[in-house]
Amino acid sequence: MAAIPKVCRAAPATNGGTMEYTITCREDYPVPEPKEGELLVKLNMCGVCQSDHHMMAGDWGLGPAPGVDCTGHEGAGVVAKLGPGVDPAKWKVGERVGVTPVHWTCGECEFCNNGHETICLKKQYVANAVNGTYTQYPIIHESWAIKLPDNVSDEQAAPFMCSGGTAYTATKAAGAKPGNTVVVFGAGGGVGHMVTQFCKADGFNVIGIDVGDEKRKVAEHAGAAHFLDVTKVAEKDLPAEVRKLTPDGLGAHAVIVAAGNPKAYANAPGLLRPLGVIVAVGIPAAGTAVAGADPALVTFAGIQIRGILVTSRVDMADALRYLADGKVQENVEVVPFAEFPATLAAVAESKTSGRKVVDFNN
Repeated sequence: MAAIPKVCRAAPATNGGTMEYTITCREDYPVPEPKEGELLVKLNMCGVCQSDHHMMAGDWGLGPAPGVDCTGHEGAGVVAKLGPGVDPAKWKVGERVGVTPVHWTCGECEFCNNGHETICLKKQYVANAVNGTYTQYPIIHESWAIKLPDNVSDEQAAPFMCSGGTAYTATKAAGAKPGNTVVVFGAGGGVGHMVTQFCKADGFNVIGIDVGDEKRKVAEHAGAAHFLDVTKVAEKDLPAEVRKLTPDGLGAHAVIVAAGNPKAYANAPGLLRPLGVIVAVGIPAAGTAVAGADPALVTFAGIQIRGILVTSRVDMADALRYLADGKVQENVEVVPFAEFPATLAAVAESKTSGRKVVDFNN
């Protein structure tokens, strides 16, 4: 492997933690040194997610820590250097590796020990506690480094580290069975089109909801049996339209909200049959939405609400098998490094379909 440079490509932010942040492409960003238990990674591809915007803007009430100026939480590349204490039998320089939204978890608390490690109260996020994937040489903790299947390309693996794993976990949380109906809000978006594919792969009847013909194409290609365009179907008519598309007319078994849109959350409860499940995935700005419904509806209909925060390492391994076996595939558009700022701006405003991936080598 080539010698590690002193500086690299990156798109750091100024005014991080505020809505006035901006990112700028640089060729002279310092390359860090890995510490105990860490890996220095040379990224080839970086996915661009709407969460990158929210993290850097700080509008979730969670923003970058002091010294963190590179957002981004999904990428694929190779190990460039092992930090002290990293077992060379587990990781080798030049080995392919994926970067997920989680940097580190304690491995000792009740959440880590019961399959909910992403809710660990001591967890550290990429792009929050440490620099994210908008630098070509990020640092990741070896415990959360993901080994990539040989037959999965970097352009597929990079966005999958967030949207693929999250979509898989969200689909599991829906608790649906083959033949059941699942509504996916944001079915043509970055996470939504992957949710749709996992639902299709598991035998569910998918009703996609999104905006416009481009999102329709993506959702239908992903496996949505039906599509409702909210620019053409009034919100008040959505429950009736969904019931028409379920075989018994009772509504959906689950609604997965993959869009960070308050209106999606407001409309989700009305689309469910009794004992239906709402899976909250997309996160709007803090204080702009509520995941739920009138207590009378929740009580009398037995509605459940489940929140999904990215994915665990166990679920990621399972999800990657779907990708490696060709059961799911990211809808990817690869763009050159210089388009980082424009790409993030478009993603932040939900003006893209599928996933945007930045090529650090182009």
